[in-house]
Amino acid sequence: MKFFTVLTLASAASAWTFVHSGGKVADGTGNKSCTKIDHKKGQQFSWDRATFSSCCIRLYSDSSCTEANQVGYSCSDWTKTASQNINGFRVTSC
Repeated sequence: MKFFTVLTLASAASAWTFVHSGGKVADGTGNKSCTKIDHKKGQQFSWDRATFSSCCIRLYSDSSCTEANQVGYSCSDWTKTASQNINGFRVTSC
């Protein structure tokens, strides 16, 4: 039973949630590959990760998540209003 409890706590510790595009929710417990979104300038979005998580989010102006088009990066929790269109994201470092 102890092993199950430790495993459950470890999984919960790496959880993250990204709310975008008028309330759409993406969440997970580990890295996430490039995901296409349609988040318009002026819309609010938020990033939240569990306590002790090392996950970070990368935001892109293109839907292919091209490094040259990275427009945002954060590991800390936040809620913001987009200053430009965001068309892709990925989660790293989990």
